[in-house]
Amino acid sequence: MGDGFEPEITVLYCGRSLREGVSLPEGVGRGPGCSVRYVMMPCGSKVEVGYLIKLVEHGADGVQLVACPEDQCRFVVGGARAENRVRYAQRLLAEAGMGPERLGMVRRNSLTADDVAALAGERADAVRPLGRNAMSCDRVG
Repeated sequence: MGDGFEPEITVLYCGRSLREGVSLPEGVGRGPGCSVRYVMMPCGSKVEVGYLIKLVEHGADGVQLVACPEDQCRFVVGGARAENRVRYAQRLLAEAGMGPERLGMVRRNSLTADDVAALAGERADAVRPLGRNAMSCDRVG
């Protein structure tokens, strides 16, 4: 593992979870003790189990899904659907010995860029004890 391990975290986020006027940087940026890739989704309900697994399969050390609160979802059950999919993907990762901690979800609103970076940092803290993703050889650089 080593003390220099800085997890690569992919943050999938619903645009409705951000404070009005806030935008997140595209591509890979820095977070607290990690590198972060931000990916905006039209709704948390659009995340598929296969996509979550594929992100880990392609080397992400952790994935943090950020969805809007239940009472603010434009698809009414979007957040609940996403929570079920994240829990299922976590079970698959646990069965594969990868650690369910690699995936997480929060439901918040009015987030700033710093708030989302902090959530990425929390996911990094959760995966750091697991070490680098064994599938990280797919990473470039």
